[in-house]
Amino acid sequence: MAAGTLYTYPENWRAFKAQIAAQYSGTRLKVATSAPAFTFGQTNRTPAFLNNFPLGKVPAYQGDDGFCLFESNAIAHYLSNDTLRGATPQAAAQVLQWVSFADSEIIPPASAWVFPTLGIMQFNKQVYSSYKYPEELTLTFKSCNLITGMFQRLDKLRKNAFASVILFGTNNDSSISGIWVFRGQELAFTLSEDWQIDYESYDWRKLDPDSEECKTMVKEYFAWEGDFKHVGKAFNQGKIFK
Repeated sequence: MAAGTLYTYPENWRAFKAQIAAQYSGTRLKVATSAPAFTFGQTNRTPAFLNNFPLGKVPAYQGDDGFCLFESNAIAHYLSNDTLRGATPQAAAQVLQWVSFADSEIIPPASAWVFPTLGIMQFNKQVYSSYKYPEELTLTFKSCNLITGMFQRLDKLRKNAFASVILFGTNNDSSISGIWVFRGQELAFTLSEDWQIDYESYDWRKLDPDSEECKTMVKEYFAWEGDFKHVGKAFNQGKIFK
């Protein structure tokens, strides 16, 4: 059975995955979160640490046998038992399926909305966007391609933004609007000319995270269901930028 040390900073929710896996599997796991064993921002920049973990990221795991791993999902998988990993190829694939689903579909909106309310992250800038030229929107599949094309051109922005953009209405009577969440308090599009290609085709309005309007809109846009009273058209389809 594996045994080793998990290096991280205090209350790192990503490290909780490994700790939970170790607790259920019975793996012996020491957690180093404070001096002298580990100080985030110092220990993880030392040559000795970087020799084992070149990216300097945490959580990071070092086994008593010298085996090293980074990335929380990989560490949790290693510290698990067959019950947690899946005892058959089919069960293992299902475990991977739900881990991937959580990473791609749950964590982004949770990071934007739930984590700030828990004090895990600061509130970021939440912005409502609406397409300026609805008269140009004809067939819905072409309108949907406008959203897809914008997302593709903003590919390098993915680590700093999350959005749910929705196409409302039907052929020749549609509109596009969405909720964007950015790191920081300013629109990120102005930071690079490459990100401004579609930016001016939309009206942008900062939302107040404490307002009922914002809470309702975020709920509706993230769930893709609701009254959408501010739109006046039925939901057609949505796309997520993450």
